[in-house]
Amino acid sequence: MSMQIGDISIAEIVAQTKHLELTARRLVNDSLQSDYKSSFRGRGMEFDEVRAYSLGDDVRDIDWNVTARMNEPFIKTFIEERQLTTYFIADISASEDFGSRISKRAIMAEISALLGFTAFFSNDRIGMLLFSDNIEKVVPPTHSHSHLLRIIRDIYYFQGKSRLTNISQSLHSVSSMLKKKSIIFLLSDFFDKNYETALAKLARRHEVIPIVIYDKIEHNFTSMLHLPIVTELEDIETGISKLVSLQHHSITNNSSFVENYRKTFRNLGLEYAEINADTDYVKTIDILLRKHARRF
Repeated sequence: MSMQIGDISIAEIVAQTKHLELTARRLVNDSLQSDYKSSFRGRGMEFDEVRAYSLGDDVRDIDWNVTARMNEPFIKTFIEERQLTTYFIADISASEDFGSRISKRAIMAEISALLGFTAFFSNDRIGMLLFSDNIEKVVPPTHSHSHLLRIIRDIYYFQGKSRLTNISQSLHSVSSMLKKKSIIFLLSDFFDKNYETALAKLARRHEVIPIVIYDKIEHNFTSMLHLPIVTELEDIETGISKLVSLQHHSITNNSSFVENYRKTFRNLGLEYAEINADTDYVKTIDILLRKHARRF
């Protein structure tokens, strides 16, 4: 008998993770690889040495401690980091398990595999944080094939302790944990509010790229007009049931969440992508990386 995690066998998890790897390797083309490198290369800099100031040097690079000791201006010089650090910060609250065709969680894993192998082929270190209404799991960054496969597997299958969502609280925790500047792909359906301050704080130190994972039904507000007028609705995250006007509840809540994240990203100047099961992942990610590169 095969081992089980919930209703899924270890063999099935291994097989699905391998399938995600093979698909991602096939989809990572030269264009995507090139756009990834051009989006992020040159951003990560590390200290090289201190040398005497020369005419034309940027005065912001002056090392005032050395300058005071030597009684003449010296500047710090930097070189591009050979390895950047990429984090996948993924929402694993209960709403991510929804999907009319495939779950948002599955789409999240596919996107992470695609971007993960793109980062891996660029020799970047890759880490992961999973959150619900708190941080559920942290995987420190490193560069190895088996490490990346574990990240992809966990984004798909890891079961957190909470089914709730609190993006603000989780992002404040992420800001406290990540001290070194990193590339952050933030994956969620963003079915939450009041996270702009926490996201702004994170984006001041890191390069944050939100990726909205959604189901077409959730964004097709017109189709919701055909839903029953009143029904008993169970909150997928709290498990609490109550009678609601389903038309009003679904249309108002979903459109409000969508309007909120679009406004938030726009206010913070963040390029983002919206992805569902029918999206051309490679084309969408390629366009996103090009837009991100033009911001710098």
